[in-house]
Amino acid sequence: MITIKKNDIISVKSTLSKKDYGKKVKRPPHSDIKVKSNNMHSLKLALIIIPIVMVVMIAAVLFFGIREFFSHIDQNNHYENALQTSTYSDTDAEKLLTIVSPSNALPSGYKLNLVDFENIRIDAIVSDSLRALMEDAQKSDLSLQMQSGYISTEEQNELYNLEVQRLMDEKNDTRAKAQDEAALTVPKGNHAEQQTGLAVAFASKHTARFEQSGEYRWLLKNAYKYGFVLRYPEGQEDQTEMPYNPSLFRYVGKENAQKMTTLNFCLDRYVVYLNAR
Repeated sequence: MITIKKNDIISVKSTLSKKDYGKKVKRPPHSDIKVKSNNMHSLKLALIIIPIVMVVMIAAVLFFGIREFFSHIDQNNHYENALQTSTYSDTDAEKLLTIVSPSNALPSGYKLNLVDFENIRIDAIVSDSLRALMEDAQKSDLSLQMQSGYISTEEQNELYNLEVQRLMDEKNDTRAKAQDEAALTVPKGNHAEQQTGLAVAFASKHTARFEQSGEYRWLLKNAYKYGFVLRYPEGQEDQTEMPYNPSLFRYVGKENAQKMTTLNFCLDRYVVYLNAR
């Protein structure tokens, strides 16, 4: 028989008490609890704010996207409604492709239907398209101005004679030589493009160098949509018989303007192309 002594029982209890029951739970410092609490609060706040910010950003993108979309629709409808002119009478269709140059006089049977349009005169066939062009240029925050439209025979002859006199005074040319030279840049009456009533000279409020303006770049990109083309483009002087002129645009109708832009033809070359078909 095994005999257990009283002292042994006490010894076991003492050992158990020290090892298992007397051990204290170690708690984190109060500052650590506070930091964790703040982090949780920040996380919750972020989870609330981030979705709100995302919703606001998405709403802003949608708003400006929709506004831009409808702006383009409005602009497209504006000039498309104004340019339902692909069907012309035979007389008007022929009129749109009339060539007037130093070697081509205005036809004797050419009929003008002049109207006043914001301080210039143009043929009535141009007015709706020109109005659409000017309004859309303004919507694009451009300062596009119209310098001149139709010029009469008398006015053109006056311009021509002034150029002749200038050449005689500055270059000491004979009158005959000055007349020949002047005709290369300032045609005589009945040989000037603006006597068709279909041409408009544009300008910019911001610079006298129109070819360097945003207005000029906008016209090069968009004028054909309204039935206009640059009358005297650079690099086609042998066809037009006139020097490059960035300000003068000619109305030829939307359909012709689109084809000329695609082919990169000036009006003179385009008419030769059509006649050869």
